[in-house]
Amino acid sequence: MQGAIADISILFNRMAATGDESALWDLHKAYFHRLYRFVYALTGVKEPAEEIVNDVFLALWQKRHLLYNVAKPELYLFICARNKTLKQLKKQKLFTEPLNTLHDFDCVLHRTPHDIMITTELHRRINEAIGALPARCKLIFSLVKENNLKYREVAELLGLSEKTIENQMGIALKKLSQSIPLSFSS
Repeated sequence: MQGAIADISILFNRMAATGDESALWDLHKAYFHRLYRFVYALTGVKEPAEEIVNDVFLALWQKRHLLYNVAKPELYLFICARNKTLKQLKKQKLFTEPLNTLHDFDCVLHRTPHDIMITTELHRRINEAIGALPARCKLIFSLVKENNLKYREVAELLGLSEKTIENQMGIALKKLSQSIPLSFSS
């Protein structure tokens, strides 16, 4: 996944250095859905979640001169999305403790060339098991496994301790291992 981090850094630097609009569109294409699912988990409402994510990209463009050499650009995107979401919830006086009232969202691991070896049935079972996780656990699992954030980055993003993230991942992995048999008969 080192290549993806390098790619996003390159996009940030292109936007900062040259005002390259195509870099913004490439970034939008690569991260819109990931950020949308994160924001939707916090808001539970589709249209405002879309608006918030688009506002994140607009703000990135407006402040592109600050993007040069951002140390953790992927985490930066998620923190921007979180901050915009919390600001919007506060403005609408809907702000509660977002992690206590997480809305359900779909967490689907997509197939990569390596995943093709997994049977369709097992892939379906994995996605069902992920879907059955509690909302907070599923969000943390998604941020770690699907978005490749480190435990400490997820802890920082969600305002939780690293130990909480570790415990939630343990719960997720235990439930997944119980839900998905190592071998099954047809």
